[in-house]
Amino acid sequence: MTYTQGEIAPRWDGWQESHSGTAYRLAYIHNIEMNENFLTRYNIDFNLEFAYHHWQDFLYADKNGGSVTPTLKYLLNFKHLTLYVEAGIGVTYINSQFYADRDMGSNWQFEDKLGIGGILFKHHQIGFSLIHYSNANFYNTNDGLNAIGFSYGYFW
Repeated sequence: MTYTQGEIAPRWDGWQESHSGTAYRLAYIHNIEMNENFLTRYNIDFNLEFAYHHWQDFLYADKNGGSVTPTLKYLLNFKHLTLYVEAGIGVTYINSQFYADRDMGSNWQFEDKLGIGGILFKHHQIGFSLIHYSNANFYNTNDGLNAIGFSYGYFW
């Protein structure tokens, strides 16, 4: 389980004061167990993330949504610390196609995720992530947005 909190900068920078939104993401991460193969030989985990999103919106009502994102995580193991780099592309549903000064074009978005961090004592994960949401130009408008955040996770 991971919890991420981050910032979403406004698309239009002509505001008289700063208007960024706060993004929250709570995710259950399911590790797909694999027998000996290419991924496991090179310390790569394959995970499936099921996430709930809450975005504070400074112009309209706050937005909520959910996503399913397959991710690959490269692990570099030390005694009590594992460093990682992860990347994934999934699908997200948001309860409105409008967020702040953006027209996302659809309620359905792609979620592109990049992250780095560390896992301490095999149970505590601390990381930094960049997550991009966009409809990949399947619709006439595609303002998209980026959320940059820090995360904490606990694994049983």
